[in-house]
Amino acid sequence: MSRKMSPVAKKAVDFYLAQSQAMNSQGALGALRQQACARLAAEGFPTLKDEDWQYTRLSGFLQNLFANDQVPQLSAEQITPYLPDFDVFKLVFVNGRFQAALSDDVSQLPKGVSFEPSATWLTNDEKAANLFVDETEMAKEPFANLNSALMQDGFVVQVAKNAFMEMPLLVLFVHTGGQADHSRNLVRIGENAEISWIERHVSMDAASFCNAVTMIDVAQNARVNQIVMQQMNDDDYYFANQYISQAESSVFNTFFVSTGSQIARHQNHLYMNGEHIESNQNSACLAAAKQTVDSRTHTEHNEVAGLSRQLHKFVLFDEAVGVFNGMIRVDQKAQKTDGQMDNKNLLLSDKAKMDTKPQLEIYADDVQCSHGSATGQIDKNQIFYLQARGIHREHAIRMITEAFLLEPLEELSKAPVRSWLMAELSQQLQKMNG
Repeated sequence: MSRKMSPVAKKAVDFYLAQSQAMNSQGALGALRQQACARLAAEGFPTLKDEDWQYTRLSGFLQNLFANDQVPQLSAEQITPYLPDFDVFKLVFVNGRFQAALSDDVSQLPKGVSFEPSATWLTNDEKAANLFVDETEMAKEPFANLNSALMQDGFVVQVAKNAFMEMPLLVLFVHTGGQADHSRNLVRIGENAEISWIERHVSMDAASFCNAVTMIDVAQNARVNQIVMQQMNDDDYYFANQYISQAESSVFNTFFVSTGSQIARHQNHLYMNGEHIESNQNSACLAAAKQTVDSRTHTEHNEVAGLSRQLHKFVLFDEAVGVFNGMIRVDQKAQKTDGQMDNKNLLLSDKAKMDTKPQLEIYADDVQCSHGSATGQIDKNQIFYLQARGIHREHAIRMITEAFLLEPLEELSKAPVRSWLMAELSQQLQKMNG
């Protein structure tokens, strides 16, 4: 039975259904699109009545209908401002489509590291199946389901057993022209392999819509470092779902930075499926005006002696809304689990609002797990202390705020990456702070 929808929501559903049907996909991809469309037609988009969406209002998003049929030709000069000040191997996408002319020569990737656009996999039933492996879980997420209905491209990165890529990989997504991007991405890291990558989302003009799904498979003893930077324009919309599977003795580190978009919602679904696994999930989120930033994690400890750490920090100006929802679930088999989750939030306006829900679900006896959350404004004594030493009030507030927000970056091991991110966040903080 279909749920009741508002006229605006129904119009949006019909629009995206027509988009998917116009693709006329065949084979495994066609069957998947049909299933996703059936769910979209029946369930529509979430509303404030849905528990997981009660603080993330979609009314503004639904009034904008985003096509995904235009890919403007950009020059190398146009993307230069979005490149970091250290060496990277870059892969560039415009409105979700791979741009070989703007990217580095993929034949020069280190031995054991390969890249292909997802578009080449989606038309091959055997390869496409690898991009659909988490569909049961994705069906539970409305925007992941929409991605299944509309995906066209993305990146597939594979790292062979024992391979190591020293230079960070930069995957740059440039959004432009009021278009949508439904990227479907896959990263596979083989046994004893290691890779670091930065995924950066920026936009250049009219309101755009990013709706990404990324699957990450981390094999035994592999090590992964990931940074996701959402720096789109203030009237854009960003939704991302990541599905991460870890094997025995692997390490997965991910850091989410959010400074733009009218709505930004980033979710990690992390499954620690082997013994002696380590994971770190941190975030630093800035929002101002009437922006909403929503960061979520679902972490499952499924085997013995797993260690997980999380630190999520939000700074909210004006009438911005922040949302954090984190779940650590410990299976009955997962004895000796050590899971820690902390969320700290700084409100720089009486009208800013933070909604936070850290959760634990524990079925094992011998564990060390905790969660915490604190929300408040700057301590006046801290401001007074700095003013007493000759620091102007506005500068004192900026110093305190910056120190608060940048704390999670201390976990980043590579100094050039850490310094660059600190500069990016400091610049954005100064902009929001006037």
